[in-house]
Amino acid sequence: MRNSLLVALMMTASMATADWTAKNELACDKNTSGQFKYYVLSLSWSPEFCRSHPNNKESQCKEHRTFVVHGLWPQCATDFPENCRDGGRADAIDPQKIHVFMPSDFLIQHEWDKHGTCSGLARSAYFELTEMLYNKIKFPRLAGAPKAEKIEALFSENNPGLDADALYLSCSERGPKQSSKTLDEVRICFDKDTHVFTRCDEANDTCRKLKKVTVTAPK
Repeated sequence: MRNSLLVALMMTASMATADWTAKNELACDKNTSGQFKYYVLSLSWSPEFCRSHPNNKESQCKEHRTFVVHGLWPQCATDFPENCRDGGRADAIDPQKIHVFMPSDFLIQHEWDKHGTCSGLARSAYFELTEMLYNKIKFPRLAGAPKAEKIEALFSENNPGLDADALYLSCSERGPKQSSKTLDEVRICFDKDTHVFTRCDEANDTCRKLKKVTVTAPK
Protein backbone atom coordinates (compact mmCIF):
# COMPACT_ATOMS: atom_id res chain seq x y z
CA MET A 1 0.00 0.00 0.00
CA ARG A 2 2.81 2.38 0.92
CA ASN A 3 4.62 1.61 -2.35
CA SER A 4 1.42 2.25 -4.32
CA LEU A 5 1.03 5.65 -2.65
CA LEU A 6 4.65 6.55 -3.45
CA VAL A 7 4.15 5.58 -7.11
CA ALA A 8 0.96 7.66 -7.29
CA LEU A 9 2.72 10.70 -5.83
CA MET A 10 5.61 10.34 -8.27
CA MET A 11 3.19 10.11 -11.21
CA THR A 12 1.40 13.24 -10.01
CA ALA A 13 4.71 15.09 -9.73
CA SER A 14 5.70 13.96 -13.22
CA MET A 15 2.44 15.21 -14.74
CA ALA A 16 2.77 18.57 -12.94
CA THR A 17 6.27 19.00 -14.38
CA ALA A 18 5.03 18.10 -17.86
CA ASP A 19 2.34 20.82 -17.60
CA TRP A 20 4.93 23.58 -17.06
CA THR A 21 4.60 25.99 -19.98
CA ALA A 22 6.36 29.06 -21.34
CA LYS A 23 3.53 31.11 -19.80
CA ASN A 24 4.29 29.60 -16.38
CA GLU A 25 7.98 30.36 -16.84
CA LEU A 26 7.23 33.98 -17.72
CA ALA A 27 5.09 34.42 -14.60
CA CYS A 28 7.85 32.85 -12.51
CA ASP A 29 10.49 35.10 -14.06
CA LYS A 30 8.33 38.13 -13.25
CA ASN A 31 8.44 37.26 -9.53
CA THR A 32 4.78 36.29 -9.27
CA SER A 33 4.08 34.72 -5.89
CA GLY A 34 3.04 31.06 -6.09
CA GLN A 35 4.14 30.75 -9.73
CA PHE A 36 7.09 28.37 -9.67
CA LYS A 37 7.98 24.83 -10.68
CA TYR A 38 9.62 23.16 -7.68
CA TYR A 39 11.46 23.81 -4.41
CA VAL A 40 15.15 23.59 -3.56
CA LEU A 41 15.93 22.88 0.08
CA SER A 42 19.42 24.29 0.61
CA LEU A 43 21.22 22.61 3.51
CA SER A 44 24.29 24.33 4.92
CA TRP A 45 27.13 22.26 6.40
CA SER A 46 27.48 24.31 9.58
CA PRO A 47 31.10 23.32 10.44
CA GLU A 48 32.28 24.82 7.14
CA PHE A 49 30.20 27.98 7.56
CA CYS A 50 31.70 28.50 11.03
CA ARG A 51 35.24 27.76 9.80
CA SER A 52 34.97 30.26 6.97
CA HIS A 53 33.29 32.90 9.18
CA PRO A 54 35.50 32.75 12.32
CA ASN A 55 34.04 35.94 13.81
CA ASN A 56 30.41 34.90 13.40
CA LYS A 57 28.47 35.07 16.67
CA GLU A 58 25.46 32.98 15.65
CA SER A 59 24.32 30.18 17.91
CA GLN A 60 25.08 27.46 15.37
CA CYS A 61 28.82 28.03 15.80
CA LYS A 62 28.54 27.77 19.58
CA GLU A 63 26.29 24.72 19.44
CA HIS A 64 28.47 22.81 16.93
CA ARG A 65 25.67 21.92 14.51
CA THR A 66 25.97 19.71 11.43
CA PHE A 67 23.41 20.32 8.66
CA VAL A 68 21.11 23.31 9.10
CA VAL A 69 18.76 24.99 6.65
CA HIS A 70 20.03 27.86 4.54
CA GLY A 71 16.69 28.25 2.80
CA LEU A 72 13.73 26.81 0.93
CA TRP A 73 13.77 28.31 -2.54
CA PRO A 74 10.97 28.30 -5.14
CA GLN A 75 12.48 27.66 -8.58
CA CYS A 76 11.56 28.34 -12.20
CA ALA A 77 12.83 26.02 -14.94
CA THR A 78 15.81 28.28 -15.66
CA ASP A 79 15.95 30.79 -12.80
CA PHE A 80 14.14 31.64 -9.56
CA PRO A 81 11.64 34.26 -8.37
CA GLU A 82 12.63 36.60 -5.56
CA ASN A 83 11.20 39.35 -3.37
CA CYS A 84 7.64 38.80 -4.60
CA ARG A 85 5.52 41.83 -3.76
CA ASP A 86 2.24 39.90 -3.80
CA GLY A 87 3.54 37.27 -1.36
CA GLY A 88 1.71 35.52 1.45
CA ARG A 89 0.72 37.08 4.73
CA ALA A 90 3.58 37.81 7.14
CA ASP A 91 1.77 36.28 10.11
CA ALA A 92 3.27 35.46 13.49
CA ILE A 93 6.08 32.91 13.81
CA ASP A 94 8.05 31.46 16.71
CA PRO A 95 11.76 32.15 16.02
CA GLN A 96 12.87 29.78 18.77
CA LYS A 97 11.10 26.88 17.06
CA ILE A 98 12.66 27.82 13.73
CA HIS A 99 16.13 28.01 15.30
CA VAL A 100 16.06 24.21 15.60
CA PHE A 101 16.66 23.97 11.85
CA MET A 102 17.59 27.56 10.87
CA PRO A 103 19.64 29.03 13.74
CA SER A 104 19.88 32.64 12.57
CA ASP A 105 17.46 35.53 13.12
CA PHE A 106 19.02 37.36 10.17
CA LEU A 107 18.50 34.37 7.90
CA ILE A 108 14.91 33.84 9.01
CA GLN A 109 14.02 37.40 7.95
CA HIS A 110 16.17 37.34 4.81
CA GLU A 111 14.86 34.00 3.55
CA TRP A 112 11.25 35.01 4.08
CA ASP A 113 11.72 38.34 2.27
CA LYS A 114 13.66 36.93 -0.67
CA HIS A 115 12.20 33.42 -1.12
CA GLY A 116 9.27 32.83 1.22
CA THR A 117 7.25 35.68 -0.29
CA CYS A 118 7.36 33.80 -3.61
CA SER A 119 6.00 30.53 -2.19
CA GLY A 120 2.39 31.70 -2.10
CA LEU A 121 2.25 30.61 1.54
CA ALA A 122 1.76 32.60 4.71
CA ARG A 123 5.01 33.08 6.61
CA SER A 124 4.16 30.52 9.31
CA ALA A 125 3.16 27.92 6.70
CA TYR A 126 6.38 28.54 4.74
CA PHE A 127 8.56 27.79 7.75
CA GLU A 128 6.38 24.82 8.73
CA LEU A 129 6.95 23.37 5.27
CA THR A 130 10.68 24.08 5.56
CA GLU A 131 10.77 22.20 8.87
CA MET A 132 8.81 19.28 7.45
CA LEU A 133 11.15 18.86 4.47
CA TYR A 134 14.23 19.22 6.69
CA ASN A 135 12.91 16.50 9.02
CA LYS A 136 12.22 14.27 6.05
CA ILE A 137 15.95 14.00 5.25
CA LYS A 138 17.98 11.22 6.86
CA PHE A 139 21.48 12.67 7.00
CA PRO A 140 24.50 10.42 6.44
CA ARG A 141 27.72 10.72 8.42
CA LEU A 142 30.30 12.71 6.48
CA ALA A 143 34.03 12.88 7.12
CA GLY A 144 37.41 13.15 5.43
CA ALA A 145 37.72 14.03 1.76
CA PRO A 146 35.42 11.84 -0.35
CA LYS A 147 34.53 12.40 -3.99
CA ALA A 148 31.39 14.42 -4.69
CA GLU A 149 29.72 11.32 -6.15
CA LYS A 150 30.28 9.47 -2.86
CA ILE A 151 28.57 12.20 -0.84
CA GLU A 152 25.62 12.16 -3.23
CA ALA A 153 25.46 8.36 -3.08
CA LEU A 154 25.37 8.42 0.73
CA PHE A 155 22.40 10.77 0.67
CA SER A 156 20.62 8.57 -1.88
CA GLU A 157 21.26 5.43 0.16
CA ASN A 158 19.81 7.04 3.27
CA ASN A 159 16.78 8.46 1.47
CA PRO A 160 14.87 6.07 -0.83
CA GLY A 161 13.58 7.90 -3.90
CA LEU A 162 16.31 10.54 -3.79
CA ASP A 163 17.94 10.02 -7.19
CA ALA A 164 21.18 11.59 -8.37
CA ASP A 165 19.30 14.18 -10.45
CA ALA A 166 17.35 15.40 -7.40
CA LEU A 167 20.32 16.74 -5.48
CA TYR A 168 23.56 18.63 -6.05
CA LEU A 169 26.43 19.97 -3.98
CA SER A 170 28.02 23.36 -3.47
CA CYS A 171 31.72 23.97 -2.77
CA SER A 172 31.75 27.75 -2.97
CA GLU A 173 31.42 29.03 0.59
CA ARG A 174 31.98 32.76 0.87
CA GLY A 175 33.50 34.45 3.87
CA PRO A 176 36.77 35.77 5.30
CA LYS A 177 38.29 32.29 4.94
CA GLN A 178 36.44 31.16 1.84
CA SER A 179 37.38 27.94 0.07
CA SER A 180 36.44 26.31 -3.22
CA LYS A 181 37.52 22.83 -2.09
CA THR A 182 35.26 22.25 0.89
CA LEU A 183 31.63 21.14 1.09
CA ASP A 184 29.41 24.01 2.12
CA GLU A 185 25.92 22.96 1.01
CA VAL A 186 23.78 20.06 -0.16
CA ARG A 187 20.72 21.08 -2.19
CA ILE A 188 17.73 18.79 -2.62
CA CYS A 189 14.78 19.35 -4.94
CA PHE A 190 11.14 18.71 -4.00
CA ASP A 191 7.92 18.78 -5.99
CA LYS A 192 5.93 21.95 -5.40
CA ASP A 193 2.66 20.18 -4.55
CA THR A 194 3.40 16.59 -3.47
CA HIS A 195 6.73 17.38 -1.78
CA VAL A 196 8.35 14.21 -3.06
CA PHE A 197 11.91 14.34 -4.39
CA THR A 198 12.03 15.67 -7.94
CA ARG A 199 14.55 16.47 -10.65
CA CYS A 200 16.55 19.69 -10.28
CA ASP A 201 16.34 21.63 -13.55
CA GLU A 202 19.05 24.11 -12.59
CA ALA A 203 21.88 22.28 -10.83
CA ASN A 204 25.27 24.00 -10.72
CA ASP A 205 27.27 21.39 -8.81
CA THR A 206 30.50 23.18 -7.94
CA CYS A 207 31.95 20.12 -6.15
CA ARG A 208 31.94 17.70 -9.12
CA LYS A 209 35.02 19.30 -10.68
CA LEU A 210 37.09 18.45 -7.60
CA LYS A 211 39.01 15.19 -7.23
CA LYS A 212 38.14 15.20 -3.55
CA VAL A 213 35.78 17.30 -1.43
CA THR A 214 37.04 18.28 2.01
CA VAL A 215 34.38 17.89 4.69
CA THR A 216 35.15 20.25 7.57
CA ALA A 217 34.92 18.23 10.77
CA PRO A 218 32.40 19.23 13.46
CA LYS A 219 34.01 20.43 16.68
